[in-house]
Amino acid sequence: MARIETSLLTEQVYTILRDNIIGRIYTPGDKLDIHKLAEEFGVSRSPIKDAINQLVHEGLIEIIPRKGTYVTQLNFTEFIEVLEARLMIELWAAEKAIQNINDDELEEWGKIVESMDALLDVAPFPFDKYSKLDMKFHKTLIEWANNSKIKDVFSSFNTHVDLSRIVHSTSLESTIKRHKDHWNMYEAMKNRDLPTLATTLTLHIESLKNEAEERWDEVMTD
Repeated sequence: MARIETSLLTEQVYTILRDNIIGRIYTPGDKLDIHKLAEEFGVSRSPIKDAINQLVHEGLIEIIPRKGTYVTQLNFTEFIEVLEARLMIELWAAEKAIQNINDDELEEWGKIVESMDALLDVAPFPFDKYSKLDMKFHKTLIEWANNSKIKDVFSSFNTHVDLSRIVHSTSLESTIKRHKDHWNMYEAMKNRDLPTLATTLTLHIESLKNEAEERWDEVMTD
């Protein structure tokens, strides 16, 4: 029983910390004091540490030896480079998957987009939930390529998390603009149309890059 309670506490602390980082209540470079957080949340240090470890894995928090625990600094150049690497991997995965994908797998892919559709009508727009489905959509494409090393590399990018921090305040308008890309990719995969799939995927990633560039200066001067 105690183990379950600890798990629930960790999840609650994780959610609050993550929301505070995504929502820029904690900004890049802020130092987080485990003792103070434990006092603030009225819990022991154990769930705080466990939640922080999860956020370290996501790339939202970094622990610097002999210095402390910090909200990870955003590196714009690295973010753009990761998007470019992600595009290269997704194009490769699409070429691998398009001839072997079966109807059941395609149907599941389409269901992900349907779930994303439903969130567009929710107010306030739950960007974090949408982003997780978006991540699942793209990770599914990588999984179809059947290469565990590539899958590990792709999972390490955390671009959806970083983008959440960059575009959070203007997310609905830009998300609606890009949302149709997912249906277009689905239809192209269904029709075994690699050129259309590749073009749509490229434009999708370029849109992310352009939005990040537009928002970067504003975010860094908040």
